[in-house]
Amino acid sequence: MRPPGLPAPKPFSALFGGLYAAAYGLGGQPLVHQAIKRLGPVVALPVLGFGPVVAVADAALAKEVFTAKPDVLLGGEGVGPAAAIYGSESMFVQEEPEHLRRRRLLTPPLHGTALDDYVPAIQAATRAAMATWPVGTPMRMLEAARDLTFDVIVQVMFGVEDPAEVRRLGEPFDELLALAISPETPLRYSLRRVGGLRTWGSLAAVNRRIDEIVFGVIAERRANPRPGGGILSMLIDARGEDGERMSDKEIRADLITLVLAGHETTATTLAWLVDLLLHHPQAMELVQAEAQSGASAFTEAVISETLRLRPPAPITGRMTAGHYRLGDYTLQPGTRIVLLLDVINRDPESYPEPDEFRPERFVGARPHPYAWIPFGGGIKRCIGASFAMCELVTVLHTMLREGRFEPVSPHLEIPRSGATPVLVPRNGALVYFSHETRSQPVVCR
Repeated sequence: MRPPGLPAPKPFSALFGGLYAAAYGLGGQPLVHQAIKRLGPVVALPVLGFGPVVAVADAALAKEVFTAKPDVLLGGEGVGPAAAIYGSESMFVQEEPEHLRRRRLLTPPLHGTALDDYVPAIQAATRAAMATWPVGTPMRMLEAARDLTFDVIVQVMFGVEDPAEVRRLGEPFDELLALAISPETPLRYSLRRVGGLRTWGSLAAVNRRIDEIVFGVIAERRANPRPGGGILSMLIDARGEDGERMSDKEIRADLITLVLAGHETTATTLAWLVDLLLHHPQAMELVQAEAQSGASAFTEAVISETLRLRPPAPITGRMTAGHYRLGDYTLQPGTRIVLLLDVINRDPESYPEPDEFRPERFVGARPHPYAWIPFGGGIKRCIGASFAMCELVTVLHTMLREGRFEPVSPHLEIPRSGATPVLVPRNGALVYFSHETRSQPVVCR
């Protein structure tokens, strides 16, 4: 028997694909959610310029996708527009076995005891940022979090503390990030076959500036190794199983990946964290108590629940290398599978009252491996997940020990509409801030 055809919005045509792509640019994720709600957890979507696209909103099918062999579903091909920003040399877009080789080299600086070494810098950056925040007037937590987490990631990556040097090194990365989250990126990617990426002058200019800075720092560090040189120096010193070092181009590409992936998503999560806690006073009291005691179990549960409800990057993808059986359907080669993380994270079978903020779901319990996937899954799972958790705990505890926050609005924020790669609060998570000093050290566990 022939497998059933994939459900799809009608009419399914090239013209409709162009209209759908334009509508998605305005409506964003809610447009896809409507199709999923109406047609089921697997839907073929006509998106002009992206080839065949299949959206998936089911935890069991997500498991199938994440556990498929890497030569069957391609992770690098599946990330789409992100590859244009990170570059073809990035570990993020590499396929196997190169992806695994690079991942092994990047893992040690981002896990285990290495995380504790970053805590003093994260605390210092948080205090420095808080000293500049306005008191008594509404502040957009999202913008404040972006500035703070950008300083953190530049300091940790390059091993620098001087504010002027942080600005010098970070400025072109900030410009690249602005391009990454702009609507221009998916548009140009959809036009890649007619020169949409080759003619992108602003991207080329930013990459030239990054080359000048990063290759210059790499050359200086190779000539004059020094302790405390941040993750960049660790990458320069890293050796593979065969003793081979990473090339300058590989280091440059992975540095871009770590800076961009470790900044905007963390900043957005921090803004959502503050907004959710300010509207759930009991949870806020428990996190404040842990900020004083140095414990972190409930704080980590709050972060996990925030990531469940508001995953900063709401989609991830794979590309079929050949014919692929997904559930009851057979997908053609070159089909882009898009996993809707924000829908899967709200699976009612895994989470009773899935739209409610209930951090206790994660107290003493590990998240469901395929119904809680804010960091993706499988061999392409976000390599910086542990670092992100450490940074969020450290920043949040420092903020709550040394500051006081109040919501501007009695209502929770909702995500901004439109097609953006990051799910941000519509109004930037407006808060009132004031200073309050009660210091206690933080240790990542």
